[in-house]
Amino acid sequence: MTEVDWSARVGRLADEDLVEIVSTGDSGGFEAVAVQAATVELNRRGIAPQFVGDVETAVQDRHASRRARATEPLSNAGWVAFILFGPILMVTLAIVIIFAAMGQTQKAKDALITILWSFLLWAALGWGLLFLLGWPG
Repeated sequence: MTEVDWSARVGRLADEDLVEIVSTGDSGGFEAVAVQAATVELNRRGIAPQFVGDVETAVQDRHASRRARATEPLSNAGWVAFILFGPILMVTLAIVIIFAAMGQTQKAKDALITILWSFLLWAALGWGLLFLLGWPG
């Protein structure tokens, strides 16, 4: 594989992106070489400390929002909707995939579990109705 020229690559980034790389470091999933190159580029550009602080605060807020969204549970209305329509409308599986793609992993898990429970509920209701109506008979 070819070696990545991080200094040239970070030289094309916006100031906000450089500050995000430096402020998150390894926790942001960046390689140490990329963080070092971003630090050198920020020092070369002479960015104002106030700007760096503002961007760091925005980055921390964005990461906190992403973490909060990942653990947000399914609402009561969502539970009811997935129970009622889970096996009837297979669109609910698409909604689960959308939740997961948006980073709302807890909602996706809750919705999938609810769909599975709804299959059991509707199957029990169906068998109960068949029994009450005297089928087979």
